[in-house]
Amino acid sequence: MVTEILKKVLFFKGLTLKEIRQILAIAHIKRYKAGELIFMKEDIGNHFFIVKSGRIKIFTSIGTEKRKTFAFLKKGDFFGEMSLLGGKVRSASALAVDEAELLVISKNNFKRLILENPDFTLKLLHTLVDRLNKSNKEVESMLFHNILGRLADTIIELTKDKHTSPLKMALDQNELAEYMGTTRVPVCRAINTLKKSGVIDYKRGELIVLNIKKLRSIAGTAL
Repeated sequence: MVTEILKKVLFFKGLTLKEIRQILAIAHIKRYKAGELIFMKEDIGNHFFIVKSGRIKIFTSIGTEKRKTFAFLKKGDFFGEMSLLGGKVRSASALAVDEAELLVISKNNFKRLILENPDFTLKLLHTLVDRLNKSNKEVESMLFHNILGRLADTIIELTKDKHTSPLKMALDQNELAEYMGTTRVPVCRAINTLKKSGVIDYKRGELIVLNIKKLRSIAGTAL
């Protein structure tokens, strides 16, 4: 049920069933095909989105060829809030990687939620801080880590919600390069290095983590 999805969204946790139903009353569902753009960078922001199903890529384009992927969002995640909080235009683009269903809330209704529900606002701020910390970590990684360390860190980030043993995920090398803000060639070389070291395996678009302890050591996150 949609109410169960909303309960899993960070800033909706703790809200009563009545409050969640009030949110549903001001939202509508919109469906997107795989590969369909939801909005482009520099578009005017008029809506806030919650992922009901599917996977959404948040990215920016640099020139005509290079892309930087900021995040892959899944069920229960949200996006589109920044331009509604004073940014005016979208700071990045959003694309449906898979066929997706989104809960869409208009700008006016989103502002009403902020003004009338302090718990919602506080949890929204917590989520934005988490995202800022993640961005700071990425900048630090780009400044101080070599490509191998950055790749290891990226694999850990992308597989953190996976529960298979060993950890597995479908991942295209071009997608991986975009997420890291680099090109495919150095990523391909780094993947081959990790494969030869027995840390990961990668074949036919599927990445498998074979030694998570060593991967964390390479990423500099070992406990």
